[in-house]
Amino acid sequence: MQKLQSILNKIYTNIFSILKAPYFGFIQGHDYLKNQDVANLSKFIGIQDDEVILNYEKLFSKLVGKGDSVSFASGRMGFYALMKTCNIGNNDEVIINGATCSVMVNAILKCGASPVYSDIDPKTFGSSYNSIKECVTKKTKMVVAQHSFGIPCEIDHISNLCKKSHIFLLEDCALALGSKLDNINVGNFGDAALFSTDHSKPLNTITGGLIYSNNVSTYNKLRTIQSQSNSLPIKKQKAIWERFLLERSYARPGKFHLLNLFDLINKIKFNIKGGLTPFLDEDFGSNTLLHSYPYPSKLPTFLAEIGIREINRWPVVMKDRVEMLKYFTKWVSDFDFDLDLPSAYFDSRRYIVPLRIAWSQKNGPQIRQQIASIINISWIWFLSPIIGSLEPLINFKYKYGKCPISENTCDGMVNIPTALSFPSLKLLLEMISHIFNDNKKSKN
Repeated sequence: MQKLQSILNKIYTNIFSILKAPYFGFIQGHDYLKNQDVANLSKFIGIQDDEVILNYEKLFSKLVGKGDSVSFASGRMGFYALMKTCNIGNNDEVIINGATCSVMVNAILKCGASPVYSDIDPKTFGSSYNSIKECVTKKTKMVVAQHSFGIPCEIDHISNLCKKSHIFLLEDCALALGSKLDNINVGNFGDAALFSTDHSKPLNTITGGLIYSNNVSTYNKLRTIQSQSNSLPIKKQKAIWERFLLERSYARPGKFHLLNLFDLINKIKFNIKGGLTPFLDEDFGSNTLLHSYPYPSKLPTFLAEIGIREINRWPVVMKDRVEMLKYFTKWVSDFDFDLDLPSAYFDSRRYIVPLRIAWSQKNGPQIRQQIASIINISWIWFLSPIIGSLEPLINFKYKYGKCPISENTCDGMVNIPTALSFPSLKLLLEMISHIFNDNKKSKN
């Protein structure tokens, strides 16, 4: 009875937000696929076709450079596999950005290593060279340099530091496919690079990730781990497929409110009955033992097939997102809005393919509330140094005060989605303009 009452309270408190649900979200569904394409994809559920996987990996690698890629069912699984190839374990330290996802820290803990948090660079929201330099000790086995929101970090300086210190450098490019520093694609500065293809990332395969490297030995070791890994259970694959169909229908402007409604209903069902979710969500906590699926797992073939279709349309998507950032910065200038954009957006050395347009300022919480009626602000990154988990950050060995720039920046963070068409972005900014102008008038 108490559980039922709790559920009814949730429905009551959320009913108004459902009716006035955000118009825009941060996922770009696969509505471009025809029904016949979907029918062809469904034939691969539960089938592991290594030839399809290899083709997908080769096509993806060409987007980055001359290296090779190995895929897994998620980016963090690839990260875990990479640490295993480096023999990272007890008494080893892995330096990671002070604004990251809990699944990355979970992978480090699974290896028995200790995460060491470097602060962010406020110009890029990514990894800071100076902070990483201060974090290096004799126990440092790997540095994870993160490119946040599509903005290249100080990766050239970080690369030089790691080479001099003989430390393995992994570029976290999960949010930065296609971005460049000094005309070099991110992913080619380190010993390896991590790319994520989950539904909130540049290429959307619902879940998935790859490790890219120009080092043949690293590639071969990863390939061995991949070949020894098991596939996701068929029930899990079917749940992912259902999620794919749901997002294909509703992850688009004008229908996100329905996706939010379905998500709420599914959450209530799960709280009552339990069951299987379409996500690899057991990796979000600090528990390193709980798993109903293999870890690491192979990427399901039907997701690789989706990935191939995403790669085929990527040049157009990438070009649009670059133009969206230019349009946004001009929009801010033309309307004289007081938005504290990161200086990296105006740095000619950086070619930025924005996954999201992001900035942080003192009245960030107020701005988030102002745009909550048209954007799903619950999806804004990074509002905490470690996102994705409701657990205390100490469970991830993070102590407040360790990364003060990150902590201050997170509080004021605002994101605008680019996972939409150019006309949709213009409509979104027009709606935001009305909100900002109305607020100015009310103050006057």
